[in-house]
Amino acid sequence: MKKLIVLILFITGYHANYAQVFGLQFGMGTSHYLGDLGGKPTYGTNGPSDLDWETTRYVLNTGLRINVSPTFAFRLTGSYGRLAGDDKYTTNLERRSRNLSFHSHIAEGSLTMQANLGKNKRMYVFGGLGYFTFNPKTKLGNSVYELHKYGTEGQYHNPQKAPYALNAVSFPFGVGYKLAATKNGYFSLEFSFRKTTTDYIDDVSTTYADPTLLTASNGSIAVQLSNRSLPTGIPGFSEPGAIRGNSKNNDNFSFLTINYILQIGVKDYGVGFGDGKKHRGRRRKGSCPDMTF
Repeated sequence: MKKLIVLILFITGYHANYAQVFGLQFGMGTSHYLGDLGGKPTYGTNGPSDLDWETTRYVLNTGLRINVSPTFAFRLTGSYGRLAGDDKYTTNLERRSRNLSFHSHIAEGSLTMQANLGKNKRMYVFGGLGYFTFNPKTKLGNSVYELHKYGTEGQYHNPQKAPYALNAVSFPFGVGYKLAATKNGYFSLEFSFRKTTTDYIDDVSTTYADPTLLTASNGSIAVQLSNRSLPTGIPGFSEPGAIRGNSKNNDNFSFLTINYILQIGVKDYGVGFGDGKKHRGRRRKGSCPDMTF
């Protein structure tokens, strides 16, 4: 472990003085779900082209950035927000007739590495590893139901479909741009995308369950939550064993945020834009100090 840490510090060009500089991050923005529900008129995907802007929700974040060199920084971030998806926002006949919807709060913790680009370090990219929790829900009549409890695809009576976990690993990566500096920090605009290891953020993945078996295991409400197809839909489209979701692609999500990074320990390093070099002595009035995060 010690050798690994030394190797990471060597690769990132670790400088002891830079380790004194920390950044506290506070941000807010929009969240965007990409999965089995809604999407473009043609064959659905879990990529940006399948985004339904009507399902845009919110996200809040906070975190810590640790600068190890003018170019690299480690980021420990916590995010809390909401995701949503709805078949009513697609013109695809099969998915619109399926008539499924969900919403879920999502909480994520992540560790990423940031690389500042260019001479002035305004543009940056980042990537790393995260872990998040979710709990898909939907509204039926005047009530809201937690879908996981009802095994809508037969998870509680089909031995080949175990109940899915309400947590998963994420792989966050993205790009950002530093907008403006203040006396003690700076603002940034950031887009981050998450590839995940679950296909059940929206409770939809495989095939329709047998309503008789579903009633026996989870009650009549489970059948109503599992199959909400419109009467004007395609005949036989929601029969037991028919395709309900695409299990070949996991669900993904993304955030678009504006952040403020409050820097701590900047006696020798500024918080503006520049090449990240150390400035000695008193800063001249009106000068633009370095931005190293």
